[in-house]
Amino acid sequence: MSTTIYYFSATGNSLKVAKNLSEQVEECRIVRISRDNLSITQDLQSEKIGFIFPIYNFGIPSMVKKFVENLQLKKNTYVFAIATYGGMVGSPFNEIKRALKKKDVNLSAAFTINMPGSDVLLMAPASEEEKIKCFKEEKEQVLKISSIINTRQPCEYKSNAPMDALYKVMYNVSFNPQNMGKNFWTDVKCNGCGICSQVCPANNITMKNGKPNWGH
Repeated sequence: MSTTIYYFSATGNSLKVAKNLSEQVEECRIVRISRDNLSITQDLQSEKIGFIFPIYNFGIPSMVKKFVENLQLKKNTYVFAIATYGGMVGSPFNEIKRALKKKDVNLSAAFTINMPGSDVLLMAPASEEEKIKCFKEEKEQVLKISSIINTRQPCEYKSNAPMDALYKVMYNVSFNPQNMGKNFWTDVKCNGCGICSQVCPANNITMKNGKPNWGH
């Protein structure tokens, strides 16, 4: 029974979860959600479809939201979602549920996995010991999640309704990624390797004179 995992990742956390899960799920392939892949608007072959993404501003990345809204799938598809986070969980699955409901499809299972935080403006980088602990727990969680997915079990994520309402307002009001590029720059520590430009899922970083420049 074929499974496709669509993942969105910039720092690698969600990619790691997608790779580890694909090794445990039967007949599984992983596909990156990026600006180059927004042309994918149909998946009528996969019996199970998963979305893996990081939590942005208590919700989901805008590109993931657009991808899910545009993706046509069969009504009996088993759909699951995994949100990676480094700080607060927020309410990441409401947008997924709303987009699927318009297609008469349910979100069958939802999970969150704690990973090393990548927003250094909000939290200090994790120590080596913290990262090792985090990755160990991630692998253990993936094993449990894979057994649920392989048997198509329903697994609803328990949330708090009042907090969900608050997070929805915060997400809709304050999440405006189009204006965030102006807050990024480099200093003399940048060695011009270009990796940031290569991995950016939004194609938002271009290299000029050996240094990265962020769009908006």
